[in-house]
Amino acid sequence: MRFYDIALFKPVEVAVILRMAKQEKIILETVSTSKKVAFLKDPRNYPEDASSVSVIETHMSLLFLTPNRVYKLKKPVKFSSIDFSTPQARHLNCLEELRLNKELAESVYLEVLPLNLDPSGKLNFGGKGKPVDWLVKMKRLDEKDLLNHALLEKKVDKERLRSVAKLLANFYRTREPVNFQPEDFLLRLENKMKVNLKELQDPQYGLSTDLLHRIFDQQIDFLRKHGNLFSKRVRAGRIVEAHGDLKPEHICLSEEPVIIDRLEFDRDLRIQDVAEELSFLATECELLGSPETGEVFLETYEKITGDRIPLQLKNFYKSKQAFLRAKFAIWHLREARYLEEKKWRARTDRCLTLSKKYADLLS
Repeated sequence: MRFYDIALFKPVEVAVILRMAKQEKIILETVSTSKKVAFLKDPRNYPEDASSVSVIETHMSLLFLTPNRVYKLKKPVKFSSIDFSTPQARHLNCLEELRLNKELAESVYLEVLPLNLDPSGKLNFGGKGKPVDWLVKMKRLDEKDLLNHALLEKKVDKERLRSVAKLLANFYRTREPVNFQPEDFLLRLENKMKVNLKELQDPQYGLSTDLLHRIFDQQIDFLRKHGNLFSKRVRAGRIVEAHGDLKPEHICLSEEPVIIDRLEFDRDLRIQDVAEELSFLATECELLGSPETGEVFLETYEKITGDRIPLQLKNFYKSKQAFLRAKFAIWHLREARYLEEKKWRARTDRCLTLSKKYADLLS
């Protein structure tokens, strides 16, 4: 079964699709994204009392925020590792997001809702008609409880921080190891590092080639000289299907701690050494001015699991992850709407400075 959004095609292409539909019984997505957005922006259309609706746009989704709920609509996009171009694909992705996030945030992820089109051509939430799309319905969290906000305001509740660190450590403790041959894991790391370097060297960004190579060379030299450290991690079962996007803005210091936005669209990105994912969080906290917060998560994990992570390994992963964050930051300059925003260049520079700091400790 195939789906097409007619609004995305030229008239000639639409005619071809319509002819194909008669022959192959293709289900056509006749409701444009703009019509869905208009419907979802209207507070009167929600199943609960919604006095207002605000919208947040990401690369892959549109989030519609009512006072108590969040409704996430996937965009009909297609990238190298992501294909949301059909309603069927978006539906499966919504279900996967719900499944994966129940473990760390069961009270937040509520259900997957169909967006239906009734016979008169009107949209509704799960009522009459046939589904034209799906949304993930979530409880809305208080932004003041998110770790990034608390760090910026310098108002981190230490007791709640320890509670959420315990939640995360116990999550890792129950993960099944992902099977790797040590040499395959090393090659995987090296290949990912080479991709990061290649992206950052793109001439359109104007970054210092000397700086990039200095950082990369220190990282790759450490990886090749200390392969035994990584082999031990593999043999100890520390490579797991983790969170995949563990940022401070995804950690909620509420009375009932939760961790949201576990990455759902690519399992390969969730597969990491626990030490790397925690080092990623540590670098994000350091970029927000609080390196000690990242250490709380690392120390809590080590205490609960007994997994003592060598300092050199932490430094390597912090350098690698800061390098990766630099890539993600500079990528914003690919889009016209971000070209005039100086913060992305500044963030890239901060990430590279942090990456170099930890790379220098590897020598």
